[in-house]
Amino acid sequence: MGSDLSKIPSKELDSFIQDHLRPSPQFQQQVRKAIDAILRCLREKCVYKASRVSKGGSFGRGTDIRGDCDVELVVFYKVLRDFKGQRSQQAEILRDIRTQLQAWWQEPLSGLSLQFTEQNRPNALQLRLVSTDLSSWVDISVLPTFDAVGQLNSSDKPQPQVYSSLLSSGCQAGEHAACFTELQRNFVNKRPVKLKNLMLLVKHWYRQVAARDKGGEATGTTLPPAYALELLTIFAWDQGCGKEGFSMAEGLRTILRLIQQHQSLCVYWTVNYSVQDPVLRAHLLRQLQKARPLVLDPADPTWNVGQGSWKLLAQEAAALESQVCLQSGEGTPVPPWDVMPALLHQTPSADLDKFISEFLQPDRHFLKQVKKAVDTICSFLKENCFQNSPIKVLKVVKGGSSAKGTALQGRSDADLVVFLSCFQHFSEQGSRRAEIISEIRAQLEACQRKQKFDVKFEISNRKNPRVLSFSLTSQTLLDQSVDFDVLPAFDALGQLRSGCKPDAQVYENLICSYSNAGEFSTCFTELQRDFISSRPTKLKSLIRLVKHWYQQCNKMVTGKGSLPPQHGLELLTVYAWEQGSQNPQFNMAEGFRTVLELVGQYRQLCIYWTINYSAKDKAIGDFLKMQLQKPRPIILDPADPTGNLGHNARWDLLAREAAACTSALCCMDKNGNPIKPWLVKVRGM
Repeated sequence: MGSDLSKIPSKELDSFIQDHLRPSPQFQQQVRKAIDAILRCLREKCVYKASRVSKGGSFGRGTDIRGDCDVELVVFYKVLRDFKGQRSQQAEILRDIRTQLQAWWQEPLSGLSLQFTEQNRPNALQLRLVSTDLSSWVDISVLPTFDAVGQLNSSDKPQPQVYSSLLSSGCQAGEHAACFTELQRNFVNKRPVKLKNLMLLVKHWYRQVAARDKGGEATGTTLPPAYALELLTIFAWDQGCGKEGFSMAEGLRTILRLIQQHQSLCVYWTVNYSVQDPVLRAHLLRQLQKARPLVLDPADPTWNVGQGSWKLLAQEAAALESQVCLQSGEGTPVPPWDVMPALLHQTPSADLDKFISEFLQPDRHFLKQVKKAVDTICSFLKENCFQNSPIKVLKVVKGGSSAKGTALQGRSDADLVVFLSCFQHFSEQGSRRAEIISEIRAQLEACQRKQKFDVKFEISNRKNPRVLSFSLTSQTLLDQSVDFDVLPAFDALGQLRSGCKPDAQVYENLICSYSNAGEFSTCFTELQRDFISSRPTKLKSLIRLVKHWYQQCNKMVTGKGSLPPQHGLELLTVYAWEQGSQNPQFNMAEGFRTVLELVGQYRQLCIYWTINYSAKDKAIGDFLKMQLQKPRPIILDPADPTGNLGHNARWDLLAREAAACTSALCCMDKNGNPIKPWLVKVRGM
């Protein structure tokens, strides 16, 4: 099989890691014995006595790969009393360590020989332990260090003054990272075994790329350190999976995708340092203004481990995506996890507009392609469906986020509502559904054969005869697609005139016909679409931001209950803007903060519009009064008064996530003060 990752079938990746990448237990035991012997020598022979020792590097973190292992022996000395002071004494301590080790280690120990390698780290003594058969080796760095953190339990955070002292020391970025070795080790060590195996796979690929680059000679640049890829792997798993059992190929593809997005990477954690501390917050905000990629060490906020040239890694990542290691058994690409290169709650409030345009706004060219394809499909269906039948297609209307102008980058949903002459009343809409769907499917397939499209047009093979869906996917941006549901409907509205309300009789008939809330909402697709699509561009951007936040919340609460429908959050956002701003060029952070505030007040929400139906009509007015007397929250669909989008959902879960978000960077100004929401009254009856 060999060690070329591109040749390994995806289903064999786990066994490949076990057989080829995990280090030999025998060699690891030899290394442990040798390290213990080195430490014993330091304790017994050296003039300067260590207070304690910590083992870091890939060996300490449990991410060492066969044939490529590094150990950092971080030796803490009481004579090193602060960050600044350790510089002057480190050189003297290192000379003492080298002298004692050279005199002591003359013969191979435990089947290993000791070599002093090129010394290219001024604050470390660099050694190499090589097995007597030369098949394995480990690089060791001995680092005399100030004990800044002290001994902590694995769950404890350092005191904030530790980082305040670090930031005021005038140090270079990452200069004192060794002081935080135990925090780095604990951050990785607590991860599941399979996630560490994924790290080994990524590091193996990285090593192959580095070998072709010959240490930068081929490109004249230096790759980012392998540790950056370890952290990126953890980030991908944290955000996209979080499960101990996962597909190794899916995880690998996710990391390769993130590498290709390196110019947008903003990765950091606050497990050890907090944005609530003003000194650290100011430092983090300065870091976040720097060029990407940004991958901050979770233990040392001064160290951007993402520095280096990612261009070659990105090229090699793109090349690997088409190989067998990332193909399913059917020959289709394995899907990546849903992970963005930056997180909303870690984005400074002043950068929210940029966050939306970079990560949430769909590709404009793809949107034009989708519009063109949908227009072609709609025309084809109208002209060709039911040709030898009295049934006529009256109109085909596009609904959902694509039609409203609020679609998110990536995979979005839309509706294609086919209004048919055979339905004369709301109650008839469910009749003959299998027959109608069968005819529409046949014509969709004919359209697929006869028409040329700039996008990939796929019709779902689901066996349910009452359901029909298809997808339009970009030919060049494979993560950009729109999934359509085709919905036959009764044409309750007829030909609407712009600016005119539907006839009151439409809603009187609806009120008499419905059994379940929103049962016939597809009949009002045009009104739902127009209610949002007519809004200012920036308000639609805020809707995108709220939808993205909502989708992240949905991941967090999986299995705990159903959140309110996404359309309800869209309407809540419109309400917040109408009542609190109405300025088409509002402050995005204030708008977002206002929506979160309203989510927290869900027990008082009573939101409705009379833009399409009027309480002046007695039947409609009586129905509205009945609706508005129901328990809160109430968010009535402005197109369909039977649809209460606030009812019977876990608003408490969403409110909890909203409260947590209000203390994040995205809802905080540069001085750490909470962004003030707009003043919005929660309307009663």
